[in-house]
Amino acid sequence: MMKADWALLGSAAAGMLVLPLLVLLWSGTPLGTANSLSGGAGTPQEETLILPGDQREETDDAQKAGSPAVLESFRILNEATGQVETVSALDYVAGAIAAEMPALYESDALIAQGIASFTNAHYLAALRRADPPEELKGADFAADPAHNLGYMTADGMRAHWGDHYEEYSRKIKAAAAEAMKYLITYEDEPILAACFAISAGKTTEDAANVWEGALPYLVPVDSHWDTEASGYRSTVTLTDAELRKKLTAQSILTGQDPAGWIKVLERSEAGYVTSVQAGDRVLTGQQLRTLLGLRSASFTVEYQKGVFTLTVLGYGHGVGLSQYGAQYLAQHGKDYRTILAHYYPGTQLCAVG
Repeated sequence: MMKADWALLGSAAAGMLVLPLLVLLWSGTPLGTANSLSGGAGTPQEETLILPGDQREETDDAQKAGSPAVLESFRILNEATGQVETVSALDYVAGAIAAEMPALYESDALIAQGIASFTNAHYLAALRRADPPEELKGADFAADPAHNLGYMTADGMRAHWGDHYEEYSRKIKAAAAEAMKYLITYEDEPILAACFAISAGKTTEDAANVWEGALPYLVPVDSHWDTEASGYRSTVTLTDAELRKKLTAQSILTGQDPAGWIKVLERSEAGYVTSVQAGDRVLTGQQLRTLLGLRSASFTVEYQKGVFTLTVLGYGHGVGLSQYGAQYLAQHGKDYRTILAHYYPGTQLCAVG
């Protein structure tokens, strides 16, 4: 699994989505570790944004009575050591925010990420404690804090931020404390709060186009502002020999004419490839993305003079909360409630703290 997809989701047993058990918890890419000294979204352009979430009403007091039980800690399988570690909820949420977003992001973006992290951890814990997968050794989910994937430890933050540690740590901990007051729920249960880095520039993707199942709150919503993100467009080049090697390593047979080795068959309305001919096989766009190390499944392919050029838009699977989008909306005055209502439509923000 690519570093850019640490989003462990649900399972068929939950009546939802089928995914490998040890795929880690989070996003399309850990933006926090990519460039911690960058604000990421830049200076906002003049634009009036009217979102469905702007009309969302808070009913915190009413929701507290029937709110889900809140866990004080999570059991996390450390991918580097193979050991299951008990991590306090506060340390986990702060570490997840730090790993997922640059510390210079707006506070409302950081809080939105923290609520999503807190919610997803509860979603996973409920699944795994009810039906423990052998591979997780009794853990709620897996992470790799040694490489700042899933969450950061305090030592990881200190090493990553250096002289900025005290300043950034205060900001991240404040965001985590606010985030832990809420869970995102659908029909009174914590949601699968998928996150990713940057959309393909139209809308977010429908979960049904990425995983084996649909969820009513993981559906396409506007995220056109992601086109302004640094790293929105990327390019991968492969010689025909390099591509043949990658395909044959997966027992995919190639013909004599390299120009026909990769052919996009279908795209979603959000712009992501859902079906692609690769040699003698038909793959999903996400499968080819993983095979070739692409930043997303929104790509085009050109072949000239023995070289394949794949132009890629966005970063990550495209489902759920766009982390760049959260920053953009926060820069335009939207609070974390509005951001979460936009990216997880039909959900409730349930006060638990």
